[in-house]
Amino acid sequence: MSYKEEWLTTDNQELVPLTRWQNTVNLMASLFRAPAGFIVQYQPEGYRVTIASEQDENPYGAGAIIPPDTNIFCRKIVETQQELYVNHATQDDEWQTNPEVTNDGFNSYLGFPIFWPSGKPFGTICVMDFEVTHYDETYVQLIKQFRDLVQTDLLLVEQFEQIRELALMDELTGLFNRRGLLTVAEQRVQLARRNGSDLALIYLDMDGLKGLNDRIGHEAGDLALAGVGHCIRNNIRGSDVCARLGGDEFLILAETANLNQMESVCERIELDFKALLEGSIKADLSNLGLGLSYGVVAIEDLAQPLDVWVRQADQAMYLCKQARKISS
Repeated sequence: MSYKEEWLTTDNQELVPLTRWQNTVNLMASLFRAPAGFIVQYQPEGYRVTIASEQDENPYGAGAIIPPDTNIFCRKIVETQQELYVNHATQDDEWQTNPEVTNDGFNSYLGFPIFWPSGKPFGTICVMDFEVTHYDETYVQLIKQFRDLVQTDLLLVEQFEQIRELALMDELTGLFNRRGLLTVAEQRVQLARRNGSDLALIYLDMDGLKGLNDRIGHEAGDLALAGVGHCIRNNIRGSDVCARLGGDEFLILAETANLNQMESVCERIELDFKALLEGSIKADLSNLGLGLSYGVVAIEDLAQPLDVWVRQADQAMYLCKQARKISS
């Protein structure tokens, strides 16, 4: 499930105009004199009633999920991406296995598809009636106007997501920035608390960046930093959180209790980084002192602020850097 879909299944009014959508569906049902109106979101697990009109006779409330293989009206709209008007469903063979007809007693359905700005189906907006109906073109255009209002809101959500992503991402490396790290890492820590999972931190620091900038140029330094981001992404799991904290410092938050495994990840990142430097920048690693230092710590107490463990990982990285200076 994408972030956008998560926003649309929460009550966070800053991100989702659910109150406005509720008012829209209530008004739509009232104008149609229909006992039920809905905004339904399609998700892999089924058709979720995001908004339901608030009449007593409406058998479906917000949050209800209908399995994806069920023969319902909304499913046909999502599959065909076309509007649908069925005015006498009990006399139509196609709908004799539709539980909305056979179990709930609905006889009329008028709905339109709702699309994300990308063109991907979001779901449907519809009105349903227990009686046979004879809606004319005016009613069809009316529900279409309500649909367009919802799609305008989805455009705003899409734009918000793009702005949010820009605010949380480091443009040079494609990793999270510090703000993004704090946002996403807090969610991972909360999830680990609920699931009883173990977490570990890797603190990475690029050695020799100043010398690279001074002797070859900042363009080479930026290329090297972007390379670190590339090497990190190539050696972590999709569930791991990785960020550039600023300058030449990077952090990885991983779900694991195996610190040896994390050490191995660091070694692979370092090897990939050296190969990338030699191939792309043609830098003399020995003269410039280019490389990576890293520290790995287990988060032993999830109740402690993340900063506590970041400082410990930073200290472990510093000790690693000092040991390498002595050995060289």
